[in-house]
Amino acid sequence: MPERPKRRPWLIALVVVWALVLAGFAVWSVRNDPPTVPEQRDIAQALPVLQRAVGEMFAAADTPDRVVTLGETVFDRDCALTPVRDGVEATRDVTVRVRANEASGALEAIARTLPPAYAAAMRHNTVTDKYALRADAGEFVGVESSVDADGTVFTLRAFTGCRPVAAGVDFEPVAPDATTTPAAFGAAVKAIRATDVIATSSEVACPAGSATARTITAGELTAPAELGLALRGITGGAAVVQAERHVWAWRDGDVSVVVSDSDGTAQITATTGCQ
Repeated sequence: MPERPKRRPWLIALVVVWALVLAGFAVWSVRNDPPTVPEQRDIAQALPVLQRAVGEMFAAADTPDRVVTLGETVFDRDCALTPVRDGVEATRDVTVRVRANEASGALEAIARTLPPAYAAAMRHNTVTDKYALRADAGEFVGVESSVDADGTVFTLRAFTGCRPVAAGVDFEPVAPDATTTPAAFGAAVKAIRATDVIATSSEVACPAGSATARTITAGELTAPAELGLALRGITGGAAVVQAERHVWAWRDGDVSVVVSDSDGTAQITATTGCQ
C-alpha cells in the first residue's frame, strides 16, 4: 500500500489561526461597521431617525400659505423580513393643504427646503401629470410624497421599511389628552357649537430642537347643518386655503386649522408649528 502523506502540524496550526482571525474580524465588523441593509437595524433603532425626518418634513412644509397637520406614528406588523421572519414597519405623515394650482410648486419648494443630506428629488410623470418626491433621511429611513397637478391635498410620509421587532416598543400607542389648546381651536369649537369635546395631542420635535410642532384633534363632534355658514364668522379675516362643502382649512396666524364633517359628525384639528 502506498504510504499516506504525513500531516504537517504547522499547516494545521496555520489554518486554525486563520479561522480564528476571520471569526474575530467578523465579530468586530458586526459591532463596528455601519449597517448595509435595513434588517440590521431594528425598529427601536429606526424610530429616532423617523421622528427626526418627520420634524424636518413638518418644518419644510409649514408656511403661511399652507395648512399642515401632523399625524400619529403608525405601525404595520404585517410585513415580512424573510419568508419565515416577520417584521414591523413604522410610518408617520404630515398632511399639506394648498390652494388650487399650487401643489407642484409647494412640493418642489419642500424638496428644496429639506436638508441637503436628504438628496430630495422631484419627478414629473407627464402621462399622468403627477408629481412625486423621494428623499433619503439616512439609516434606511425614506421620505416620499406624490400629488396630481390639480390636487389641493398631499401627504408627506416618512417610513422605516420593514424592520426586526424590538422589545420595549409600544406598537399601539394612544394619543395623550391635550392639556392646552390654541385659541384658534377654541374658536372653531365655539363656531360649530360643539359640546363634550375631548381633544388629543400629537407632537414632534422641530429641527435642532428649536421648538415642538403639535396637532390638537377632536373628533366625533356634532356637525352643524352647514359647515361653511357656521365657520363664516371666524374665517372672514383668515388666510383660507380650502373652502369646500365638507372641509374648511385656514391659517389663523401661525396656527393651521382644519374643520371637516361626514355623516353628521365633525372633526377639528389645530396645528402649531415650529416658528
